[in-house]
Amino acid sequence: MSTNLDISVILTAHREGVIAGVSARSAQAALLQSTAEGLSHEIIVVLDRADSVTASTLRSALGGFARFLETDEGDPGLARNRGIEIARGLCAAFLDCDDLWTENWLVEAWRLVEKRPEIVAHSACNLIFGDRRLFWWHVDSESALCDPGYLSWMNYWDAMSFARTSLFRKFPFRRNDLELGFGHEDWHWNALTLAAGVPHKPVAKTMHFKRSRAGSQTEKVERAGGIRWPLESER
Repeated sequence: MSTNLDISVILTAHREGVIAGVSARSAQAALLQSTAEGLSHEIIVVLDRADSVTASTLRSALGGFARFLETDEGDPGLARNRGIEIARGLCAAFLDCDDLWTENWLVEAWRLVEKRPEIVAHSACNLIFGDRRLFWWHVDSESALCDPGYLSWMNYWDAMSFARTSLFRKFPFRRNDLELGFGHEDWHWNALTLAAGVPHKPVAKTMHFKRSRAGSQTEKVERAGGIRWPLESER
């Protein structure tokens, strides 16, 4: 896949309904700032078993500004992989279609990755809204606060990250397997990349807003007693 753009914004949609339109507007606001900074971009919407309301909402909100890809993965990580397969940007950023970015996210993440192209960038913190309300601060993997062993017990970062597209291709997400208790896919991906020597860095003055809702993939994994799949070096 040739790279001729700066950023591929990949929205993954399932059954979020009309709130997907708010997420689309959030992405557009961040893209407006990135355009003002001279950055080129594309929008890829992955409609992964998306219901009609979600799909029509996103098509109405983004129209001819996005490429739409219909998939039948039924899995958030594999939906992200499909978006990465067709991405033309040097870097890629993920947004689930019931979550939000701050307007400065793409610009500030780009600046950090431009300085450190080997890293994965995360928001400084997440604000969780909906059924649960809390703050989730993202730790710097190169700081004394980060203990790699902690990832055997709990996750440090989420999947709404920003990195070189080549890095996402090198480390694809693994499918959640609720029967085996495997999940969350972002937890495994973070452990895998960190073990491979990839730093995870928070981007100062940025925040993501993540929706907590009944019936989400996150809730299904937690009810199944989700675990991180062991890395090869740990077996």
